[in-house]
Amino acid sequence: MKLADILKDSNYKLSQFTAAEIEQLEQSITLKTTKSGEVPYTVCLVRQKAIKLTPEEAIRQLYLQVLIDRLHYPLNRIQVEYGVNFGREVKRADIVVMDKDRPNTVYMLVELKKPKLKDGKDQLRSYCNATGAPIAVWTNGDQISYYQRKDPNYFEDIPGLPNANQTLADILQIKFTLEDLIKNDKLVKENKSLKTLIEEMEDEVLANAGVDVFEELFKLIFTKLYDEWYSGQGNRRKTRSLEFRNTGQTEAALRSKIQSLFEKAKERWPGVFSEGAKISLTPSHLSVCVSSLENVKLFNSNLDVIDEAFEYLINQSSKGDKGQYFTPRYVIDMCVKMLNPKEDEYMIDTAAGSSGFPVHTMFHVWQQILADQGLEMSHLFTAEMKPPECDEYVKSKVFSIDFDEKAVRVARTLNLIAGDGEQNVLHLNTLDYELWDEVIEQEDWDDTYNRAFSRLKKLRVDKTSYQRFQFDVLMANPPFAGDIKEPRMIARYDLAKKPDGKWQTKVGRDILFIERNLDFLKPGGRMAIVLPQGRFNNSSDKNIRDFIAERCRILAVVGLHGNTFKPHTGTKTSVLFVQKWNNDPKVGALCPRRDDYNIFFATMQKSGKDNSGEKMYVKDPNNPGFLLLDNNYHLIVDHDLFNHEGLTQDGIAEAFMEFAKKENLSFFEPSPSVTPFDAVRYQRLMDGLEAAVVNFSEIDLGDRFDAEYFWKDSLRIQAVLKQRETEPFRNLGDFVASAFYPAATQLYEFGDTPFIRCVDCINYPLITQDQDDLFEKIPFSFVEESKGVNVLEKGDLVITKVGSPCYTSIVEDYNVVALSRTVLGIKKIRNIDPYYLLVFLRSRLGFQQLLRQRELTIQYQLTLDRVKKVSIYKASHDFQSLIRKAALKYLDLILVSKSLYKQAEDLLLSELGLQDWQPTEETVAVKSFAESFLSSGRFDAEYYQPKFDQLIERLEEKVELTPLGDLLTLNQRGKQPQYIEDENEYELGLPVVNSKHVREGEVILTDNRYAYLPETDDPLTIQTDDVLINGTGVGTIGRCAPYLYEQEALPDNHVTILRTEALDPVYLSIYLNSIIGKLLVEKHFKGSSGQIELYPNEIAQFLVWEAPDSIQQKIRSQIESSHQKREQSKQLLEIAKTGVERAIETDEATAIIWINKQLEELGIHLSNISK
Repeated sequence: MKLADILKDSNYKLSQFTAAEIEQLEQSITLKTTKSGEVPYTVCLVRQKAIKLTPEEAIRQLYLQVLIDRLHYPLNRIQVEYGVNFGREVKRADIVVMDKDRPNTVYMLVELKKPKLKDGKDQLRSYCNATGAPIAVWTNGDQISYYQRKDPNYFEDIPGLPNANQTLADILQIKFTLEDLIKNDKLVKENKSLKTLIEEMEDEVLANAGVDVFEELFKLIFTKLYDEWYSGQGNRRKTRSLEFRNTGQTEAALRSKIQSLFEKAKERWPGVFSEGAKISLTPSHLSVCVSSLENVKLFNSNLDVIDEAFEYLINQSSKGDKGQYFTPRYVIDMCVKMLNPKEDEYMIDTAAGSSGFPVHTMFHVWQQILADQGLEMSHLFTAEMKPPECDEYVKSKVFSIDFDEKAVRVARTLNLIAGDGEQNVLHLNTLDYELWDEVIEQEDWDDTYNRAFSRLKKLRVDKTSYQRFQFDVLMANPPFAGDIKEPRMIARYDLAKKPDGKWQTKVGRDILFIERNLDFLKPGGRMAIVLPQGRFNNSSDKNIRDFIAERCRILAVVGLHGNTFKPHTGTKTSVLFVQKWNNDPKVGALCPRRDDYNIFFATMQKSGKDNSGEKMYVKDPNNPGFLLLDNNYHLIVDHDLFNHEGLTQDGIAEAFMEFAKKENLSFFEPSPSVTPFDAVRYQRLMDGLEAAVVNFSEIDLGDRFDAEYFWKDSLRIQAVLKQRETEPFRNLGDFVASAFYPAATQLYEFGDTPFIRCVDCINYPLITQDQDDLFEKIPFSFVEESKGVNVLEKGDLVITKVGSPCYTSIVEDYNVVALSRTVLGIKKIRNIDPYYLLVFLRSRLGFQQLLRQRELTIQYQLTLDRVKKVSIYKASHDFQSLIRKAALKYLDLILVSKSLYKQAEDLLLSELGLQDWQPTEETVAVKSFAESFLSSGRFDAEYYQPKFDQLIERLEEKVELTPLGDLLTLNQRGKQPQYIEDENEYELGLPVVNSKHVREGEVILTDNRYAYLPETDDPLTIQTDDVLINGTGVGTIGRCAPYLYEQEALPDNHVTILRTEALDPVYLSIYLNSIIGKLLVEKHFKGSSGQIELYPNEIAQFLVWEAPDSIQQKIRSQIESSHQKREQSKQLLEIAKTGVERAIETDEATAIIWINKQLEELGIHLSNISK
């Protein structure tokens, strides 16, 4: 057995261990057969006995090898599961190494139980404080941390562990050069990010240090950058000892050394810090921080290590409040590759942030320069001497502007380093260019920015104005939150005008940036700009799209994933690529004006980040359990935007480059660095991506212009429907929406009118009285008062609007239902059969059209106007009649299924004499103290309602009752799952069942999210014939169903698993869903309205009847028949949907033949359906 199989689905990895160490442990594995299958065992190196090899134990055994074989600690100094006393409690440390001279004293602690760093560090701290151990190690096999305990309050990083013959002082005093730093880079060896280290420092000392955390860490990073840069010059790389290190000197001496280094950095790179700036950290705090940072190599091939740290440090007050967030480096690289800036072109970012676009533009052009000279870019290129052409390009051609002072200082730092001391980063308000003259007159500003501003002025079109410039390339991610309200500024922008020519009172900041950026470009200049999704699909923004199309050729739209800017914001964004029209080659690159042309649309499918905003990395296909590293030892973010150094698949950028060559765009003209157009490669790329090419003439700028609207499947469906007779949905009924969604639960308590929500329609195409228990209710009087509520009648349609939009249902037999604001309604359907319309909209061709019309900002939603645009296939009367009959037969099968279920429940109640029984409405009970609190521990009056006693007395007259807990082998509630974000990795986990999936008598297993197995020796999973019961929520608590699927699943923290060998699970679920179970739930749940809970302990107290096997089997037989009819109904609906698709894609006659054949195989006849 391989260790990768044992560690699968856990948070433990193998990257800290050598192939030989892994192989040695794998060869020692033996398999033991148990009830749950073969279980791996090994002989512990310390305990010398066979132990089960869990993920945690595997890492422990590997780390024991490290201690014994790498560091040469003898076995007699090593213990495992070492008892650490905390008062009366004893906890177990995973591994300890005892002191050489004091064998009863702990010298080193190793923590493995906690696979997350913060938890592990907290555990280590408590163990070290209890034992006095001076050295501590945490690892999960992927990341690793080494600490020195300086005093009870501080853990200080150390570069590694002393071996058995060394002391801690020995490893702290070793000479350490830049070459050594490259070999021992903490970010690679310990598999951490600089952001993680900063978070550690904040937890350790900075949070309570009384300093500006941003400023102090900025100083330290700035100082360390200088130390690395200085060692990278000339021949110092292997000879000069790095100074930014804690070598065991006194804390005061260390502080003096770091301050001196900071002064040298300020002198080398002026303008970032004031001349009088000092490091403010106390000596002890500084010692911790230096130790944490000293083994981090900040310089690398693209500065992303530093950039990620600065992005974290610049807080929301300076960036997020205005909707300005750092652009992920992989998005920047895509834009740079697609616009392909050249050495002789001027480039600017007008909302630069940390200057990502300019810095990566530098790297792109530098690669061109190096390639021309036959040189390669090393992973320390930014710290090394570069050809003069590289420096000249930075000094004269690349510019950055931002209004945020902290961001500008970060950008200046990165540009100063990359540009060898020169840069063109300016602290200005891009939009308010009228006030630039006032800004530059400030003495401090002039001292810092004068030279760069002088270069910018030379690029003006009009030497008396700062409005228009002559840049070749502009890339920007402008702020997309907040409005500009100052009339003086608004009056300078055409996009701030209303249709009547008057000025608006406020305008979105990003809108003004669009116009301003175009003013920065010369004719033929090109731009990539990140914009919120609304600018591409809001009908109110048509004037913006018209403005752009009049001035530019629209090159491409790339839809970014919704997680791209998380954790800062979930706003959906896209990148717009344009080139200004130009017919004159003398003034700029040619981009001749055309009435029609092709536009490239692509949508990012691989997210790059999970839902929490953490980056997701490419896995090494050749080393299971390991992540792939690029040629410079960087982790590779898992996206489909471009090919990373030939190690990943080609992506959107490569497809666009071929498109650009095919279209003869000016910036991809054939040259030594641009290969000719490859038609085969182009087609392969387009086939493998969510990408399409659409003619400008086919686009309605007043409608949608986002990449998601032009998905390939949507375009294919559009083309198919164009060949058929269709009708716009708007012509087939009256469309309505509600503005009402009650927050107060009392609105439901005495309701009589079904209140239809999104959740009611997803899995239920028919809204019928037989499913009345599923629907919340509101008073009809409330509806009559028309408080924003709209109503539907029999035969009307409902379409879900938000949450999970695009699902259609029909009102079957209610006279009136009320709509929540999460759904839309279509009333008075005309010129088409409503049941056929239902099936069409549930079919792939209808559903995908609805999906196409949804809009995404923070979440997907449908609007009435967009639904009206859907094209409906007008089938013949006979075909519509056939589909109607199929839909009605679907309803009949559901009714039969429910009838069989009701018969099973009636059988149970009749055996118990409860078929016509109703509980008393009396609410007063008198109990002695012994009968109440002493026996139950409950004081709430609701627990002692007479109806509960009446039920038990009635049951005990007929049968013997047993506490359910006595009959269960498992009664356990699930825990919060660790969800899998990437659907392509669902095979690594199991589907999650939550309370919405547990319906009365049925578990739904269709739209479930997936999660990883919990990291325990015996994870809690749902097995076939388990009974699931909801443990929370008004309306769902106590709802129960047998789990009849073969597929293993996971319960979430609202679902309890009941497992029994004494009762049939189907019988038990019927019992618990009956009036008996409902009263038991009502008696035993705890909490107040909206926060009620039913815990396993309470469920165990339920009194149940162990019915004879014959009765249990009769009930099961009825339920299985019910389940069969339900499954048959689902199959019938699928036949109807597929039949509609076949009628459209082939012809109706072929579809009818296919439908009839499927019905015959299913044993269903429609001849008796007359409605």
